[in-house]
Amino acid sequence: MLNYLFLISVGFIEFLISYIVFSHIAERKRPIWQSFVFGAALFVSAVPINVLLSNNILVNGIYFAVINIAFALVFFYVSPIRAVFYSVVLDIFSTALEFATIVLFSMIYKVEIDDYNTNSTLLIIEGIASKTLYFIICLILIRLINKDTRRSPFPLSFYIYPSTVMVSLLSFWKMCLDETLSASTQLVFSVISVVLFGSTVFLFVTYQHNIEKDNKMITMQSELSRLQTEKSYYDILEHQDEQLLSYAHDTKNHLMAIKNLNKDPQIDSYLDEMSENLKSYSNVCRSGNIILDVILNKYITECKIKKIQFVHDVRITNLNNIEDYDLVTILGNLMDNAIEAAEKSVKRSVSLETDTRNMYNVIIVSNSCDIAPKVNGNKLITTKRDAPVHGLGMKNVLRSIKKYDGDLSWEFNYQLNQFKVTLMIR
Repeated sequence: MLNYLFLISVGFIEFLISYIVFSHIAERKRPIWQSFVFGAALFVSAVPINVLLSNNILVNGIYFAVINIAFALVFFYVSPIRAVFYSVVLDIFSTALEFATIVLFSMIYKVEIDDYNTNSTLLIIEGIASKTLYFIICLILIRLINKDTRRSPFPLSFYIYPSTVMVSLLSFWKMCLDETLSASTQLVFSVISVVLFGSTVFLFVTYQHNIEKDNKMITMQSELSRLQTEKSYYDILEHQDEQLLSYAHDTKNHLMAIKNLNKDPQIDSYLDEMSENLKSYSNVCRSGNIILDVILNKYITECKIKKIQFVHDVRITNLNNIEDYDLVTILGNLMDNAIEAAEKSVKRSVSLETDTRNMYNVIIVSNSCDIAPKVNGNKLITTKRDAPVHGLGMKNVLRSIKKYDGDLSWEFNYQLNQFKVTLMIR
């Protein structure tokens, strides 16, 4: 019974170590509770196989690689190739260290290699020693991985904890060699080593989870600040637009009065040209929704500067039922993404149109895109280096449309090399 409980503990510890490693490789795609409940169950499922086959190292190694691959693919945004590669690396480390520890202990204890099957103290000491070494190697691997990513590595001061566990194990090991110690005392030392190592691994998991929450909070605050700044910017543009529109209207009247007083054909021609320029400005975009007009005029100018063809049609509905802040969030993020993709394409085109369907306002944003989007199921995956930060824009869009019982869908036309996002807002 004790051996069985120990193997369950080892399975859970192996799960925690794999969780730490894959969290530094890719972004988690399931809630934390699902990752822990189902992930732990997946790793603990190796225990019956271990018991039935008397801890066959080869079978354990193969099964450990399989459950690591499954865990990575189900709970993290990681490609199958990377999942297999890192799972095999972890499997090699775990199996090699387990075998080396068993051989080393059998040589020092002067016992047979498989005596741990009948000696609980030997099983626990060997098991925790091999997993401590495995954990230390994985921490070193994480530091190497962090050279190629922007994820925060663990502080160097944290590495003292697994090192302390290893020193404690060696001390317990030496004391257990003393024949004067009773079996119960040796067992107590063994249980202490399990608790000590388990708490150390849990410390790393807790620290990493808190860092993830802090980073998300900082990113969300940064995004909120950006949106507030952008809204203030649109408010300023709105005020300037009203003033310029009023000025243009008065100027046209003044030009008309000057033309009526003038008798010189050249001056008349010049005044007509000025009037046409003012007329073209006045007709840029007047939907009846001032904030929508300001947003559109901003992107009209941006597309002209970047030499991107921009077509827009907001005549059917001007989205005046959407709050200004939400409209900035939705159109700002969608248009920024569309322009960024179009700028890298050959056709360089973006379109925005609105419609009304079955009591819903519809927003359709499409853009030329020469590379098909990266997806996981039906979820778009950003290809930018700092994925969590850049993925926040679409999350804010989804959060905004959820307030209006809305929905979002997307499609990619491989024949036209066109990406299209459709939003329906009640």
